[in-house]
Amino acid sequence: RAMGIYQSSFWDSIYKPESREIARVLGVDQMQLVEGEALKSADLKDMLVYWNKVRDGMPLPVASSLNPAHISRHLSEVFLLQVEYDPLKFTFRLIGEDPTTAFGVNASGLEVESIMSEGVQAGKMMHDLYAWIVEQRQPMSFSGPNPTLKEGYNFHEVVYLPFSEGGANIVRILGAGVYDRV
Repeated sequence: RAMGIYQSSFWDSIYKPESREIARVLGVDQMQLVEGEALKSADLKDMLVYWNKVRDGMPLPVASSLNPAHISRHLSEVFLLQVEYDPLKFTFRLIGEDPTTAFGVNASGLEVESIMSEGVQAGKMMHDLYAWIVEQRQPMSFSGPNPTLKEGYNFHEVVYLPFSEGGANIVRILGAGVYDRV
């Protein structure tokens, strides 16, 4: 397995030391933070448009505005994380067919920190990333090679869209991913 390109300035701001090492070992530190407009996937750009529409001028959309019928053509690409506090915890509520196939596992119902990949506790790294997304309080997009993908996939673009309960707390993160064989 090739080691990732360690981007210390960016990844150090997201990951705790143990998670930085997990990201390096798995090679996911090759992913780059990108502006939504720079995404190659029209589907992910559509998800950003949807998020902006349902937030209706508010800083964040409320979770109750999330309507699967409005994103029906993207449902195979999405995953939904439930965010809980004290302590901060993330649980996959649902995962579409595309991420399930690309990662080789259906993590629906799993608490993120419990997830293993290639014998490494990848969930710790994922928890740090999702905690950072909660802190940012805005959509975040990543693009690049992802060696943890299965089935011949090796390139991944993803967008994370936070939803609140109407106040300060983010209670859901709607994600969508596209996976390519390049």
